[in-house]
Amino acid sequence: MCSGETSVLNLLRKGNKELIKELNRSLVIDRVRLQGNISRTDLAKETGLGLSTITNIIDELIKENLVSEVGTGDSQGGRKPVLLKFNGDFGIIAGLKIEMQEVKMCLSNLEGKILHKQQFSYSHGEANKLAQVIIDKLECFIECNECASKLVGIGIATPGLVDRESNEVIYSPILKVDHGDLKPIGMYFDVPLMIDNDANVFALAEKWIGLGREYRNFIGVTVGAGVGSGIVIDNMLFRGDFGGAGELGHITIYQGDRLCYCGQRGCLELYASDSFLVNEAERMVSIGVPTLIKSYTPITPESIVMAAQNGDVYAQELLVKQGENLAIGIKNLVHLFNPEAIILGGEGLREGEFLLKGIKKELEVHFFIKHPRKLQFKTSQLGEDVWLIGACALVVSHLFKVPIYK
Repeated sequence: MCSGETSVLNLLRKGNKELIKELNRSLVIDRVRLQGNISRTDLAKETGLGLSTITNIIDELIKENLVSEVGTGDSQGGRKPVLLKFNGDFGIIAGLKIEMQEVKMCLSNLEGKILHKQQFSYSHGEANKLAQVIIDKLECFIECNECASKLVGIGIATPGLVDRESNEVIYSPILKVDHGDLKPIGMYFDVPLMIDNDANVFALAEKWIGLGREYRNFIGVTVGAGVGSGIVIDNMLFRGDFGGAGELGHITIYQGDRLCYCGQRGCLELYASDSFLVNEAERMVSIGVPTLIKSYTPITPESIVMAAQNGDVYAQELLVKQGENLAIGIKNLVHLFNPEAIILGGEGLREGEFLLKGIKKELEVHFFIKHPRKLQFKTSQLGEDVWLIGACALVVSHLFKVPIYK
């Protein structure tokens, strides 16, 4: 047995009555939470637990106000079954999305229903003391939006490489932060704090209440200031050894070409992110290309999209090229993981008619194209809230995880 397997086994709890009881309880909560309006009899059938065990667990959950009875279902002969529903208002979650010089915040119930939203700006000089800035703003946000339920956890989505165990942003060139410690946030509010890379958070949101519910295996791809991906395999988020899986933006597509901030050359992010659009647009203007983009100052991704929508063929071609470049990276993921679906999101979508045209054109050919089960390509329907929903999903996943580890 290798040392890695030994260390995992050492973390496993020993089997005893207490563990079995917790596992059964977790199983029941999860089924009621995810399905809702389910009877005790159907719970017994779906979980494989005895009806008496189900009854005892449900009685406890009703006393704790985690589950409630919500009427009766159709009878198959005999008494009508009493239906059960998870109490999503049992607690409140704070979800945050950290962006370059801006933080978005929300308060959500345990079912992903956003109750309140707010955002605030911070200066470059505050980036390395961001934990205290967030504490001050979040405390005021919570106080100004009194909720009947108590705060039970905080989830944070952030760009960059994250250490989930230490709640630290190890490296984020977008935020210009090295070793940003976010632990004080959880300590101050005395609740669990969960942080993760924003692409993983995007995939979690899609799996929780978005298009990802339809698939066991899918990849969420995000495009905007950076390029990333969250990989879901057998309904579980795949994070790799230390949380770095899915760094789509740093696969090499042009060997020996432009230098990336990560130290490599030819990274996908250099050819598919917002900076690619702006750099190429500025180059076109500098060499005298007759594009509408030159009438905008400063040149931004939004102004490039606006020029394209106003009929500028140069802006349109640039967005199509961005989509083609992004699709090269997506195809690499398709060939590696053979997912059922790709779900695309992020601020880079901005009315993304031409971006999507480029992606779909490039995805018309890949190794699996002749297989009868076709790759599904979708765009997220959750809008800008996807990051906040995913940050809340981090907390829900933690609160209701199966308790098999010490």
